[in-house]
Amino acid sequence: MSITTKDVVDAQLHIGTLKSEAHPKTAQYWSDVVNGVVVINPEMIVNQLNVAKEKIQKAKSQGKEILVVSEKKMYADELESLGAKLGFNYLNYKIPSGFLTNFDTLKKRIESMNSMERFLETDAYHNLTKKEQLVYNRKLQRVFKIYKWVKNLSKKPDLVIVVDGLMMDNFVSELDKQKDVDTILICGTNFSRWWKEDSLIVSNINSHKSLDFTIKALLS
Repeated sequence: MSITTKDVVDAQLHIGTLKSEAHPKTAQYWSDVVNGVVVINPEMIVNQLNVAKEKIQKAKSQGKEILVVSEKKMYADELESLGAKLGFNYLNYKIPSGFLTNFDTLKKRIESMNSMERFLETDAYHNLTKKEQLVYNRKLQRVFKIYKWVKNLSKKPDLVIVVDGLMMDNFVSELDKQKDVDTILICGTNFSRWWKEDSLIVSNINSHKSLDFTIKALLS
């Protein structure tokens, strides 16, 4: 289903940050400032969403690895539900430092977690004492909290979707060095970096309703 300007306005994607917090680099996407709040051009948001969705669909058709990265607590549960439903890889708790630059090391941790999970089905696990099982499960849950939703990631992702570019600034810096990784940054009008036009969505990232619309529009 195509995305319309009405969809964008209804989901409040066009509401930016306060003008005092907005960065001049995003000014090309503004259509107005009302009561000190930046209004983003809905037609530009529609175009950015369509370009991003096409990029995602192409990556899917080519069997590429896609990773969604978010530390937005207000959308953590919904992202988990959507990830389980649609089967995409995502990080929604704490982004490990060097996830991309040291991916081989991170892959070993993911493989170790998967091995720990498989151990739960073995006789060796069931022969442990209740206390030993409890300690083991607590250890596994700590690892799960970070890596559970990338357990099927077979290699360094080909396309990374970042929710709130400013909040994820350190990760974006790491991402900027990965020339072999394509990107889609979802950010507000306070985003301060130059980024490729076809890899950027400037919209409302401070509203649960807006985030839900954006993520579902891109990945459903």
